[in-house]
Parts: sequence; C-alpha cells; structure tokens
Amino acid sequence: MPAHRYDTFWPRLLAGIVDALILLPLFYLDSMIYEWFPVRAVIVPWFVCTSFAYLAYSIYLHGRYGMTLGKRLFRIAVVDLSERPLSMGQAVRRDSVPLVLTALGVVLELPYLLGWWSEAPGFLEYSYYLLEYAGWSWFVAELITMLLNDKRRALHDFIARSVVVRPRQGVILH
Repeated sequence: MPAHRYDTFWPRLLAGIVDALILLPLFYLDSMIYEWFPVRAVIVPWFVCTSFAYLAYSIYLHGRYGMTLGKRLFRIAVVDLSERPLSMGQAVRRDSVPLVLTALGVVLELPYLLGWWSEAPGFLEYSYYLLEYAGWSWFVAELITMLLNDKRRALHDFIARSVVVRPRQGVILH
C-alpha cells in the first residue's frame, strides 16, 4: 500500500478547523441563550448539549460515514485497520478520552449552574486546572503519536483500531 495513502496530517488539521467552524455558530448562541433565558431549566440542558456537541458530531459522522464534513471536504476517511468501514463502537472509542474529560468538566460545572454555589470552592479551581492540563496533554500526546508512526495513527486511532486514509482512486466517498 503506498505510503502517501497515510499522509494525512495536513488534511486532518484543516478538516478539524472546518469542523470547528461548522459548529461555531452554536457557541455564538451561548451568550444569547444565557441572556435571554436566565432560567436554570434552560441554561443547564443548553450547557450540557453544547458541551457534548462537537463529540456528538464527531462520533455520529465517523460512525455513520467514516468522516466528518471537514474530512469529506479534504478527501480523507477513517476506516478500521482491516480497511473496512468504521463501526459506531469504534467511533465512540476514538473519542473516549475527550468524552470522559468533557463529562468530568460538566459534572464539575453543574453545581455552579444549578445555583448550589455562588463561587466554585477551592478544590474545583484545582480540578478545572487539572482537566485543562489533561486536555492539553492529550492533544500533545496525540500529535506526537501521529507524527511518529508510518500510518499517522494518533492515540485515539490506536484505541479504536482505526486509521485515517486517503481513499484509493475510484473509491467514492459516502
């Protein structure tokens, strides 16, 4: 199999930017939602939904089509190591670490949103920093892993037993 089939670093980076831009309007609505509906019954579900929005987008599209809209634009796809379509379970495993980190962040933020605390207690401040550090550490580890192997597999690809490829000539993307 030609090595250029796995040469996906730049298309993946650009696809990630496109995917973030696709969901950007959702996050612009945040300030309006919090201003227009300062009711916990609206703010809490909105917060939970927007916290998981990118992950839901990523998991669904990878599991259903093997690619996000950004990956489709840059003509790359995520497949199983055996080159079969990615399963929904693999799509979930690809995003399992960000899912856990996001869930922890939501759990830490909910007492504040529910009005149980007017300020976050000291241990929460440290927890926020720890989660932020964990997120950035995961991102750096993903980059390093991707750059140090021939198939450009990031840690999430090892977890899911997946690989990002440029489809063969004549293969039609979903």
